[in-house]
Amino acid sequence: MLARHRLDSIPNSSPWKNAARQGVPVLILALILGLMPTAALAQQAEDDPDQACLACHGEASLADDPETRRLLVDQSVLADSVHSFFSCTDCHQDLAGQDPFGHDSALAKVDCGICHPDAQQVFSESLHFYALERGNPRAPDCAGCHGAHNIFSASDQRSTAYRANVPEMCASCHGQAGLLTEQLVKLPETVLSYARSVHGRALQREVDTAATCIDCHGVHDLAGRADPESRIHPLNISATCGRCHSEAKDQYERSIHGRALQIGIWESPTCTNCHGEHLIMSPQDPEAATSVDHVASDTCGHCHQDSRITEKYGLANYVVNTYVDSYHGWARLLDSEEAADCVSCHTAHRVLPARDPESTVHPQNVSATCQQCHPESDDAFAASYTHRTASVDAHPVTRGIGWVYWVLIPVVIGAMLAHNGLILVHYLVEKRRAERAEGEVLRLDRTQLVQHLLLGLSFIGLVITGFALRHPDAWWVSALSTLGMDEAARSSLHRLLAIVLIGVGLSHFIYVTASQRGRREFRSLIPRRKDLTDLRQTILLHLSMGRKRVAYGRHDYTQKLEYWAMVWGSAIMALSGFVLWYPSEAVKVFPTWIVEAAQAIHYYEAWLAALAVVVWHFFFVLFHPEVYPMSWTVLTGKMTRREVRKKHPEWYREEFATEGERGEQKSHSGTGEKKPGEAEA
Repeated sequence: MLARHRLDSIPNSSPWKNAARQGVPVLILALILGLMPTAALAQQAEDDPDQACLACHGEASLADDPETRRLLVDQSVLADSVHSFFSCTDCHQDLAGQDPFGHDSALAKVDCGICHPDAQQVFSESLHFYALERGNPRAPDCAGCHGAHNIFSASDQRSTAYRANVPEMCASCHGQAGLLTEQLVKLPETVLSYARSVHGRALQREVDTAATCIDCHGVHDLAGRADPESRIHPLNISATCGRCHSEAKDQYERSIHGRALQIGIWESPTCTNCHGEHLIMSPQDPEAATSVDHVASDTCGHCHQDSRITEKYGLANYVVNTYVDSYHGWARLLDSEEAADCVSCHTAHRVLPARDPESTVHPQNVSATCQQCHPESDDAFAASYTHRTASVDAHPVTRGIGWVYWVLIPVVIGAMLAHNGLILVHYLVEKRRAERAEGEVLRLDRTQLVQHLLLGLSFIGLVITGFALRHPDAWWVSALSTLGMDEAARSSLHRLLAIVLIGVGLSHFIYVTASQRGRREFRSLIPRRKDLTDLRQTILLHLSMGRKRVAYGRHDYTQKLEYWAMVWGSAIMALSGFVLWYPSEAVKVFPTWIVEAAQAIHYYEAWLAALAVVVWHFFFVLFHPEVYPMSWTVLTGKMTRREVRKKHPEWYREEFATEGERGEQKSHSGTGEKKPGEAEA
C-alpha cells in the first residue's frame, strides 16, 4: 500500500514510473522507494508537506483494520474544520524538519495549549485533568471532547461542543453504563436522568435557554462537589441555579435553609436536596420529589423526620407525623388537589421559622396564610390548626379522648364477644348432645384424627412463621417479637414444623398403603367422572334450577379436590423448602437460579394454600349453613346416621343401610323425590 502511494506521487516523466510500466516488479520498486526517495518526491514533500502526510493517512483502507483506524484522517472533514488552515506539523510539532515518510515511532501528544493557553490553564485545574495526571485512561483530554481532526466551532451544529450536542458528548463517558474511576468507584448514571428532567426535555424541544451540562458544571473548569470553587459545591449551588432561577435563588438565600448553609450547617438543604441533581422534574409531575404527593413524607420529611437532625438542632420531631395525621394529610392521601401541604403554608423557597416576623407562619401572618384556602379565617381559626392541634394523637384534648376510647372499646366489644361467645358455646353443646342422641357412625378413626390435628397445627404454624419473615413490619409480627420470637426462634420453629408436616405426610402414606381402612379411604378419594356430574347438579340445585338430590359417595368432589390439593401443595412446599434449607448443596446439583425459583414458589404456594384453607376448607367445616357453628367430626371422628344418609347416601347405602333402606334410597335417588321433612342435599 505504501509503495502504491509513493508510486502514485511520482511524476509521470520519472524513469522509476516508466520502469514500473515496463514490468519492473512493484515490490522491488517499493524497496527502492522506501530506501531512497526520489528528488522529485522530496521536492513535493517540501512544497506541500500535508499532502505527503495524507498520502498515507488519507488512505480509506486504514478504516478496515481496528489497529490502523486511528491513523485515518478524513481529508474532507479536515478541510472543513476550524484548523483547516494549519499544517500537520503545526500540531504534530515533533515532525517538523523530519522526513514525513520516515517516522516510525508514535508521535508526541498534541499540546493544544500552544494556541489555547488560557483554556489549557483552566483545564489544568479541573477534575478531568487531575484524573489524567493520575493516569486514569478513562479521563477525557481535549480531543476526547472536541475531536481530533473534526473540530468545529461551538456554534456549528456539527460540533460535539454545540450546545444541543453537549449531553451526548458527556454521555460518551457518563452514559447508561455509568463510569468507574481507577479505584472502581461507581459514578452516577447522570445522562439518562438528565434526559428525563425538565432541562433535558426542554433541550429536546430545542428551547434555547434549556440548561445543559456545561451550565451547571462549567466547560474547562469542571470541578468536583468537594471543591469550594466548584459550581456544584453546596455553598455555590444556589448561585449556579440562580443564573436561570434568580427569584427562587433570592428567596432561598433569605430563607432559614440558605442562611443556615452559609454559616456552615451542612445538613441544611440546598436546591439539589429538594429538586434532585440531574433528574429535576416539575412539581406538577407526580414522580417529582417536590410534587404534592411526595413533598411532606419524602422531601421535607427527609430532614424533619430524621431523629439525628432533629435532636442535634432541637427541631420539632413531630411536624411530619402530625401533618400526615391531620385532615390535610388524609385529604392529600385521597388525592385532593385543594388540601394544603408543606409548601402551602411555609412556601417553597422562602421558608422561615415562626419567630421571624416575615415568616408566613408568624402569629401576625398565619391568619392571612390560612385565608388562601379559608377566606373566613381569623386568628382564632388559625390558632386552632397547628401541627399539634391538627393531629388526632398530638393534641392533649384529642389524646385524652383517644385514651378514653382505647379503654371503652375493649370493654364494650369484649363484653359483646363474651356474650355472643356464651351463646355460641351453648349451641355447640346442644348440637353435640343432639348428635349423640341420634346415633353415630365412625367417619374418622383415631389415626386420622391425630394426623388431621398435627396437619392443622403444623400448617397454621408454618403460615405464621413463614409470613413473619416476608412481612416483618406487620403489627402481628411485632406482637410476636415482644413474646420472644426473634429470627433465631422463628427459623428454628419453622423448620421444626416443616419436619412435623413431612412426618404427617409420610405417616399418611403408610396408613393408606398398609391398613385396610386406609386403602378403602384412599380408593374413595380417587376422582371419578361422577364427580363432574355431582358438581353440575350441585350448582344447578343451589341456583334453584334443579331438584334432584345429589347422591355423594364416601367423599364428595369438594373433599377430593381439597385432599389432592393438600398432597400437591405439601410436595411443592417440601421440595422448595429443602432447596432453601440447603442452598449450597442445591446449587451443586441444579442451576444457580434454583434458589431464587424455590423462594418464589415457596412464597406464592404458601399464599395459595393459606387462602384455599380459609376460603374452601373453613367454609365447609365451620361456616356452611348445615354445619354452623362447627362440625364436631373433626374432634370426635363421628357423624350422625341422619347426616350420613343425607349428605353421603351412596356411602350410607354401601356400609350402614339395612336391606329395606337400600331399596328405599335407591328408589328415591332414581325419582328425585324426597321423604317428608327431609332437606335437599
